[in-house]
Amino acid sequence: MKIIGGILGILVILSWLFVIKEYKFGNKGTAKAQNVMLIACLLTLIMISMQFFY
Repeated sequence: MKIIGGILGILVILSWLFVIKEYKFGNKGTAKAQNVMLIACLLTLIMISMQFFY
């Protein structure tokens, strides 16, 4: 379970860095940026629930 948590943590960090990059360049209205924002939020919620239950 720790391996899955580590991989999920890396994915969360990378997705939020991508979101920050898109906002920095002003591409926040594109569908790609909105999809990545949604994925980043979902990954964060999954990670929080894993930390809470395990």
